[in-house]
Amino acid sequence: MNKKLVSLVAMGILALSGCSIGQSTEKQLSEALTKMNESETEYRDTQSKLTELEKTEQKTFTETMELTKEDVDKLRSKIDELDKLLDERLTHLDKEEIAIKKAEEFVGELDTIAENASDSERGQILELKEAALKRYALHSTFIEEYRKLASIQREFYGMLSSEDVKLEDLKQKVEEVNGQNGIVQTAIAEFNEATKEVNSLKEDVFSSLEQEE
Repeated sequence: MNKKLVSLVAMGILALSGCSIGQSTEKQLSEALTKMNESETEYRDTQSKLTELEKTEQKTFTETMELTKEDVDKLRSKIDELDKLLDERLTHLDKEEIAIKKAEEFVGELDTIAENASDSERGQILELKEAALKRYALHSTFIEEYRKLASIQREFYGMLSSEDVKLEDLKQKVEEVNGQNGIVQTAIAEFNEATKEVNSLKEDVFSSLEQEE
């Protein structure tokens, strides 16, 4: 996979004074977004770990393909390594999913903030909420497609150790891996674009709040 997902830009707590409606909304929104961002910490950590595991797995895979059928013991050992690395990837993926779902729970707070905001602020906050929900939905799509890719890769690793596997079957499985990897890359690109949209809307709404002070 080798491409990192873009993470949500941290929104620091803003320095506030007074008690006007605009400032109150600004503070509530800042706190809600900060909680979302902090909940994604595990997700950001797992992204770097996933990238490293993918690099190691690719290196091991290359070494495996250089072995011949005569090197049965070495071949099986390398395939075992590939399976373990794949298991590690999926473990980190599970942690990432949990972190993102935890962050998504705070999106509901934007509804309450919007209800108490002025008419001009409400629309922007709800638009931000919808963009955040879209981003999290796209992440779920990525998780689903990534797991499919891992499943196909595991099938391929299993075929490498089979004594009677046909070259044509291996080629077909490689095509499946490449095809699913393309789907995963598309899911990543869409998630990254959604993240940029969330960050842009976030900047817009805070800019508007500051102007209303």
